[in-house]
Amino acid sequence: MSNNSQTKKTTICSVSALPLRREPSEQSEMVSQILYGEEVEILSVKDNWLNIKLLYDDYEGWVDKKCIEELSVRANDTKFISDRLFEKHTINNKLVWLPAGAEYYIEKERVKTETKQPTNQSIIKTAEMFLGVPYLWGGRSAFGCDCSGFVQTVFKINNIKLPRDAYMQVEYGDIIDFFDMIKPADLVFFGDIEKITHVGIALEGNKIIHSSGCVRIDSLNHQGIYNHDTKSYTHHLRIIKRLNI
Repeated sequence: MSNNSQTKKTTICSVSALPLRREPSEQSEMVSQILYGEEVEILSVKDNWLNIKLLYDDYEGWVDKKCIEELSVRANDTKFISDRLFEKHTINNKLVWLPAGAEYYIEKERVKTETKQPTNQSIIKTAEMFLGVPYLWGGRSAFGCDCSGFVQTVFKINNIKLPRDAYMQVEYGDIIDFFDMIKPADLVFFGDIEKITHVGIALEGNKIIHSSGCVRIDSLNHQGIYNHDTKSYTHHLRIIKRLNI
């Protein structure tokens, strides 16, 4: 058997964006989202619900089993991560709207591939693509995202893997000790002495892009985020981190 005919089985999310819930119920809190094509491990089954682990970030929760399917991946298939806010694809004879960060496979012979290296500029460009996307607790997609889901997906599109929550993301990168040393694409964390509760991405000119109500740009200084609409500080600065890009 040639390499081109070899296949492997993988279990994926088969809808655009799938709620990952704390308990096996539609009324249960959405703790995260799984994007189309992301691989999962099934941990247990309860009626019409699957307890799964998302392999990208090891987040666990419950999903509707109708939205999970087994996929055969050929040895000559290449995985792509969607880098457009929405794009329409026909996959396995089914029309799918893919949000940014979704994964899909294409035969190598059909595409010309090149490795894209992330830069500060590419991260900012990706982040600004999400401007206006509504805030959604647990969201990771252009249908809605929370602060850490927004950051995780922006960096995923740029081939940088971050964990799901802000208090996890703050463990990555090098600390920037002084506010005047901040650079575009630095991660900026907010909260109180006990807890990190918010994260955003630094822009030029003492600005920050973050998900708060929607993905928006606000002013940033050594005190925190200043919202000119409400004329008040909304988040208090805790830590600035720089990833090795």
